[in-house]
Amino acid sequence: MRYLTPLPWKHKAVVGLGVAALMWCAVSAVSGSGGVWQLRRLQAQQGAAEAEAFALAQRNGRLRDHLQRLEHDDAYLEKVVRERLGWIAPGELVYRLDRRD
Repeated sequence: MRYLTPLPWKHKAVVGLGVAALMWCAVSAVSGSGGVWQLRRLQAQQGAAEAEAFALAQRNGRLRDHLQRLEHDDAYLEKVVRERLGWIAPGELVYRLDRRD
């Protein structure tokens, strides 16, 4: 007892081509140039670029603060010069200790 009649050959071919086209679209959507894999890779690159931009913005802020303090804070300027260049003020004595381990 059959409820449906079998499809003619030309209808089966159309259905087969439709399924093949649908599968091709699905594969293209996942792995094509604009597919899901490409999207994930671009999102990872964007995240890395945003993290680098944030780190650079923080460094830029620290450098601006450093320059501002060098221009307006004499005590900070003296501290930096003493630490980096090893300068001493007139009348100061420098003691050098020889460490022998």
